[in-house]
Amino acid sequence: DGAAPLPTAVFVKDTGSSFRLPADPATPIIMVGPGTGVAPMRGFLQDRASSGARDNVLFFGCRGDDDFLYREELEGFQATGFLRLFVAFSRRVGSQKTYVQHLIAAQADLMRDLLGRGAHVYVCGDASKMAPDVRAAFAEILGGLPEVE
Repeated sequence: DGAAPLPTAVFVKDTGSSFRLPADPATPIIMVGPGTGVAPMRGFLQDRASSGARDNVLFFGCRGDDDFLYREELEGFQATGFLRLFVAFSRRVGSQKTYVQHLIAAQADLMRDLLGRGAHVYVCGDASKMAPDVRAAFAEILGGLPEVE
């Protein structure tokens, strides 16, 4: 159309975030992402599957089947051996109210095994209620240690 292109500026800032996958794909990862907190975990899983990393655990929480985000993709990762998926339904008709911290506690032996092998833990979601409860679940699993980093 003959219009001159407008000048464009792009700013990139490295936030220094530690919310990154481990460099070694053999390092296990434990992900906790209820609701929309599952979005970065989905990216992590895609990256890990492409590198052949299979020690991936996800605790996902939602109200019911209608809120089960990325269900087909997550169940596909599980079916192909790239994911151990634990889903907490907080308002599913006919089921007891369950949150991700309950499932973490129920998988205490698995958590101790993975953490003992150097697993990285990623939590994304409600920082005011869910995150402290998840921290408490891991602290209990690790023998009631008050500080879990």
